[in-house]
Amino acid sequence: MTRRFRYALEPVLMTRQWDLNNLLVELGEKNEELAEEQNKLVNLQENVNTAYQDWRKLEGRQQGLSVEQLTMYSRFVADLLAQVAVMQSTIAELTTQRDELIDKVVAAQKAVEAFEQHRDEMKEKFMQLRLSGDFKIADDQWNTILAGVEANDT
Repeated sequence: MTRRFRYALEPVLMTRQWDLNNLLVELGEKNEELAEEQNKLVNLQENVNTAYQDWRKLEGRQQGLSVEQLTMYSRFVADLLAQVAVMQSTIAELTTQRDELIDKVVAAQKAVEAFEQHRDEMKEKFMQLRLSGDFKIADDQWNTILAGVEANDT
Protein backbone atom coordinates (compact mmCIF):
# COMPACT_ATOMS: atom_id res chain seq x y z
CA MET A 1 0.00 0.00 0.00
CA THR A 2 1.62 3.24 -1.13
CA ARG A 3 0.63 6.38 0.66
CA ARG A 4 0.87 9.77 -0.94
CA PHE A 5 1.74 13.00 0.76
CA ARG A 6 -1.31 15.10 1.50
CA TYR A 7 -0.77 18.55 3.01
CA ALA A 8 -3.51 19.16 5.56
CA LEU A 9 -3.21 22.94 5.32
CA GLU A 10 -3.54 23.01 1.53
CA PRO A 11 -6.96 24.77 1.67
CA VAL A 12 -5.45 27.50 3.84
CA LEU A 13 -2.48 27.83 1.48
CA MET A 14 -4.83 28.11 -1.50
CA THR A 15 -6.88 30.78 0.29
CA ARG A 16 -3.72 32.75 1.01
CA GLN A 17 -2.65 32.41 -2.62
CA TRP A 18 -6.05 33.65 -3.81
CA ASP A 19 -5.82 36.60 -1.44
CA LEU A 20 -2.38 37.41 -2.84
CA ASN A 21 -3.65 37.14 -6.41
CA ASN A 22 -6.57 39.47 -5.62
CA LEU A 23 -4.20 41.99 -4.06
CA LEU A 24 -1.95 41.83 -7.12
CA VAL A 25 -4.94 42.52 -9.40
CA GLU A 26 -5.98 45.42 -7.17
CA LEU A 27 -2.41 46.75 -7.23
CA GLY A 28 -2.36 46.59 -11.02
CA GLU A 29 -5.62 48.51 -11.21
CA LYS A 30 -4.31 51.12 -8.77
CA ASN A 31 -1.13 51.50 -10.83
CA GLU A 32 -3.22 52.01 -13.98
CA GLU A 33 -5.37 54.61 -12.23
CA LEU A 34 -2.26 56.39 -10.95
CA ALA A 35 -0.68 56.37 -14.42
CA GLU A 36 -3.85 57.85 -15.94
CA GLU A 37 -3.92 60.64 -13.36
CA GLN A 38 -0.23 61.36 -13.92
CA ASN A 39 -0.85 61.60 -17.67
CA LYS A 40 -3.73 63.99 -17.02
CA LEU A 41 -1.44 66.09 -14.83
CA VAL A 42 1.20 66.25 -17.56
CA ASN A 43 -1.45 67.42 -20.06
CA LEU A 44 -2.77 69.96 -17.57
CA GLN A 45 0.71 71.33 -16.93
CA GLU A 46 1.22 71.64 -20.69
CA ASN A 47 -2.01 73.66 -20.81
CA VAL A 48 -0.68 75.93 -18.05
CA ASN A 49 2.56 76.46 -19.96
CA THR A 50 0.65 77.22 -23.16
CA ALA A 51 -1.56 79.70 -21.32
CA TYR A 52 1.50 81.48 -19.90
CA GLN A 53 3.09 81.65 -23.35
CA ASP A 54 -0.12 83.04 -24.85
CA TRP A 55 -0.32 85.60 -22.05
CA ARG A 56 3.25 86.73 -22.66
CA LYS A 57 2.57 87.08 -26.39
CA LEU A 58 -0.42 89.29 -25.63
CA GLU A 59 1.61 91.41 -23.19
CA GLY A 60 4.23 92.00 -25.88
CA ARG A 61 1.78 93.62 -28.24
CA GLN A 62 2.05 97.38 -28.64
CA GLN A 63 -1.51 98.08 -27.64
CA GLY A 64 -1.20 96.06 -24.40
CA LEU A 65 -3.91 94.15 -22.59
CA SER A 66 -7.27 95.48 -21.59
CA VAL A 67 -8.46 95.01 -18.03
CA GLU A 68 -11.00 92.49 -19.26
CA GLN A 69 -8.35 90.46 -21.09
CA LEU A 70 -6.04 90.59 -18.08
CA THR A 71 -8.85 89.48 -15.78
CA MET A 72 -9.87 86.68 -18.16
CA TYR A 73 -6.33 85.34 -18.52
CA SER A 74 -5.69 85.64 -14.78
CA ARG A 75 -8.82 83.64 -13.99
CA PHE A 76 -8.03 81.09 -16.67
CA VAL A 77 -4.50 80.52 -15.39
CA ALA A 78 -5.70 80.51 -11.78
CA ASP A 79 -8.30 77.87 -12.69
CA LEU A 80 -5.66 75.74 -14.41
CA LEU A 81 -3.34 76.05 -11.40
CA ALA A 82 -6.21 75.07 -9.08
CA GLN A 83 -6.82 72.00 -11.26
CA VAL A 84 -3.12 71.16 -11.06
CA ALA A 85 -3.24 71.39 -7.25
CA VAL A 86 -6.29 69.13 -7.09
CA MET A 87 -4.68 66.67 -9.48
CA GLN A 88 -1.46 66.63 -7.42
CA SER A 89 -3.49 65.97 -4.29
CA THR A 90 -5.32 63.13 -6.04
CA ILE A 91 -2.02 61.65 -7.22
CA ALA A 92 -0.58 61.89 -3.70
CA GLU A 93 -3.61 60.04 -2.30
CA LEU A 94 -3.43 57.38 -5.00
CA THR A 95 0.28 56.96 -4.33
CA THR A 96 -0.44 56.45 -0.63
CA GLN A 97 -3.13 53.89 -1.45
CA ARG A 98 -0.77 52.10 -3.83
CA ASP A 99 1.98 52.02 -1.20
CA GLU A 100 -0.47 50.54 1.31
CA LEU A 101 -1.42 47.89 -1.24
CA ILE A 102 2.25 47.11 -1.80
CA ASP A 103 2.64 46.55 1.95
CA LYS A 104 -0.36 44.20 1.89
CA VAL A 105 1.06 42.34 -1.11
CA VAL A 106 4.40 41.89 0.66
CA ALA A 107 2.66 40.57 3.79
CA ALA A 108 0.48 38.22 1.74
CA GLN A 109 3.52 37.00 -0.20
CA LYS A 110 5.34 36.26 3.05
CA ALA A 111 2.32 34.32 4.32
CA VAL A 112 2.18 32.23 1.15
CA GLU A 113 5.92 31.59 1.29
CA ALA A 114 5.67 30.55 4.95
CA PHE A 115 2.95 28.02 4.11
CA GLU A 116 4.91 26.74 1.12
CA GLN A 117 8.01 26.32 3.27
CA HIS A 118 5.96 24.49 5.92
CA ARG A 119 4.44 22.25 3.23
CA ASP A 120 7.90 21.45 1.86
CA GLU A 121 9.20 20.63 5.34
CA MET A 122 6.23 18.37 6.03
CA LYS A 123 6.69 16.62 2.69
CA GLU A 124 10.37 16.05 3.48
CA LYS A 125 9.47 14.55 6.88
CA PHE A 126 6.84 12.39 5.22
CA MET A 127 9.38 11.12 2.72
CA GLN A 128 11.91 10.39 5.48
CA LEU A 129 9.33 8.47 7.51
CA ARG A 130 8.18 6.60 4.44
CA LEU A 131 11.75 5.67 3.50
CA SER A 132 12.57 4.56 7.04
CA GLY A 133 9.35 2.50 7.07
CA ASP A 134 10.21 0.98 3.69
CA PHE A 135 13.71 0.15 4.96
CA LYS A 136 12.24 -1.43 8.08
CA ILE A 137 9.90 -3.58 5.97
CA ALA A 138 12.77 -4.57 3.67
CA ASP A 139 14.97 -5.35 6.68
CA ASP A 140 12.22 -7.45 8.26
CA GLN A 141 11.75 -9.33 4.98
CA TRP A 142 15.48 -9.91 4.70
CA ASN A 143 15.63 -11.19 8.25
CA THR A 144 12.70 -13.52 7.51
CA ILE A 145 14.47 -14.83 4.42
CA LEU A 146 17.71 -15.32 6.37
CA ALA A 147 15.85 -17.09 9.15
CA GLY A 148 14.28 -19.43 6.58
CA VAL A 149 17.65 -20.15 4.97
CA GLU A 150 19.24 -20.90 8.37
CA ALA A 151 16.33 -23.17 9.31
CA ASN A 152 16.77 -25.11 6.07
CA ASP A 153 20.55 -25.44 6.66
CA THR A 154 20.07 -27.11 10.02
